[in-house]
Amino acid sequence: MNSREGLSHFGFSKKSALLAGVCLALVSGGIALFFCLSQLESRRVEVMQRYEQNVEVWLTDAGQAVDIWNTDMKKLRQRVSESETYRLFSGDFFGLKQSAAENPGAAGEDSLSGTAAALSEETPVMRRILLEFMNYNGLLDARLVNREGQTILSAYSTPTPLTSAQSEAALNTMKTGKTTFLPVRGTSDGLVLDVFEPIYELEAPDKCVAVFMSSTPVLSRITQFIARPKQNDMATAAMLQKRGTAWERIQVPLPEVLPEDLQKALTESTGKLPFALRSSVFPNNGMVYSMSATLPVLGWTLVHETPAAVVDEMVFRAEVPVYVAAVLGWLSFMLLCGLLWWMAFGRQQMAVTSELRRLNQVVSRQKELLDSVNTSLDVGLFMADVKGQIRVCNPALAGILGRKEDEILDQTLFSCFPMEAATALLEQIRQVALNNKEGACEVRMERDGDQRLYRVTLFPFLDASETEVRNSIRGAVVTMKDITEFRRHSERMRRQQRSLITAFTQAEESVDPYLAGHSMRMSRLGELMAASMDLPEDGRNTVIMGAQLSQVGKLFIPREILTKEGKLTPEELQEVRRAPEHAFRLMESVDFDLPIARALHEMYENMDGSGYPRGLHGEDILPEARILAVLNAFCAMVSSRSYHKGKDERTALAELENNPRFDQTVVEHLEKVLSTPEGILAARS
Repeated sequence: MNSREGLSHFGFSKKSALLAGVCLALVSGGIALFFCLSQLESRRVEVMQRYEQNVEVWLTDAGQAVDIWNTDMKKLRQRVSESETYRLFSGDFFGLKQSAAENPGAAGEDSLSGTAAALSEETPVMRRILLEFMNYNGLLDARLVNREGQTILSAYSTPTPLTSAQSEAALNTMKTGKTTFLPVRGTSDGLVLDVFEPIYELEAPDKCVAVFMSSTPVLSRITQFIARPKQNDMATAAMLQKRGTAWERIQVPLPEVLPEDLQKALTESTGKLPFALRSSVFPNNGMVYSMSATLPVLGWTLVHETPAAVVDEMVFRAEVPVYVAAVLGWLSFMLLCGLLWWMAFGRQQMAVTSELRRLNQVVSRQKELLDSVNTSLDVGLFMADVKGQIRVCNPALAGILGRKEDEILDQTLFSCFPMEAATALLEQIRQVALNNKEGACEVRMERDGDQRLYRVTLFPFLDASETEVRNSIRGAVVTMKDITEFRRHSERMRRQQRSLITAFTQAEESVDPYLAGHSMRMSRLGELMAASMDLPEDGRNTVIMGAQLSQVGKLFIPREILTKEGKLTPEELQEVRRAPEHAFRLMESVDFDLPIARALHEMYENMDGSGYPRGLHGEDILPEARILAVLNAFCAMVSSRSYHKGKDERTALAELENNPRFDQTVVEHLEKVLSTPEGILAARS
């Protein structure tokens, strides 16, 4: 063969190899595409089913919370409906009306008039007891209704007339003997639920003689139920009800009728919507994935919604590993083919092989060093890039995930960790890589059938393999430490603290009956104040717990002084002013890990230095103590005591404004809180 023929033969071989490479690329690309299509649908179904299960769990938990609240409210109502006093009063009234109807002008008229006179004498006492019950339990209305739908006893001396719906519900309760719930209605006091409980005659337990009607404010409760932590930060929840044939979303100031398509869907499913894509119950929220559960006792329906874009993004994240695996597999295959082609036609293969061998030795030595470090660590450790691919891991991480190390290496976070944990880790890795700063977070994962909590710490690392952009941040080194037992211990400590606080609060109220509800009112307002002032967690907990313990020092004050009517003597006033000292001595030995003892000690100090026990000024007073001072003064003014009648909120607030004794910044935030429905409810509860 001459040189020309050799060149021609060599050229022909290169062309054949190139053509074969193109065909191989097309065939392998088709295989990769087929792999993608076969896996994508299964990933989508898996993600949707998992999210649907999570939503169903949330609906179940929220429904149980509603059932618990309803059970507590039923027990509250039964304190009236099952009370012997009210059953006897209702039975006497029922018998009086029945006798008068059956024997008009009968000879027993003197007996009837005697019974009526007795009932007339009992009515003011019964009304006062019912009023105290209503006010103490935060009800808006409480009354007894007879079989004609008429009010026979009300907490108010001049009750408002019953609506037709209320009268009909009362008659239905007397007829069936079952509790009746009316749809939630909007009033000037917020959202109200009317409930009708049957009252049976004392001597004839199967004879319904009256109905106890209670009107309960439900805005805060419904807000609490739908504000429970959801499966996604973008998810929302709403409470629905059916009024007649129309479905409504329960909201302030008035329930809102739902669009026609949702009305039809809810009616066809009897309120239990399956997990699917549909219109939102909130106007202008677009399309959402929603699911609902019914609360048949109350006639409510709880719906959970997630924006379609959020669920689609979750599906896409689950599909990313499939795309990555297909592309990487195709590229790896093509690189292998290219390497074989290079070995067949390149003269530089020996030099490349030699360099690769040298690099392999360097990498092996570095790997041995890294393996020795990884093995000695008792915390999970791995290295991942911004795409979520795990490059290095240690045995401790393999133990956490319940896998072998070789099953984790070169895998993505989403193939090794649960979806939520992988999403959180990838987001933190990208933040650390972007900001070139350490990061930390907490993730929850199931291990050996138990939910474990891990503290995650992330450190940026440099990838020096880039030739064009040197020293660029490419990922993070991640450590994971199991803090489940530590957190559980902390929670047990918190529960013990709450139990201790409850015991002290009950002791306070037993010493002075006028303190009943004072500490809890301060606590509820304090929680709203902490949110308004954007206090850190320690400050928020100090205010809330300090408010609950605000009157603990009065345990050491003689009861006759606390309940004395009229002006105190100087000696008695001096004894009362020792309460902060008593509170400090009692609380400084309790390990709250918060400055609660100091806050209680300085709660009666004034900004102008006129307070006690130490006469502190301005900034020398603990900020949380200044908040407690304003809350204590406000709650004392709006509450009735043995020596004065409670004032309305606006009058009490006016006395705090521009008062040099109080921090005016705190007063301004109290005014903001009282301008909200939640603030008014907390102040009046």
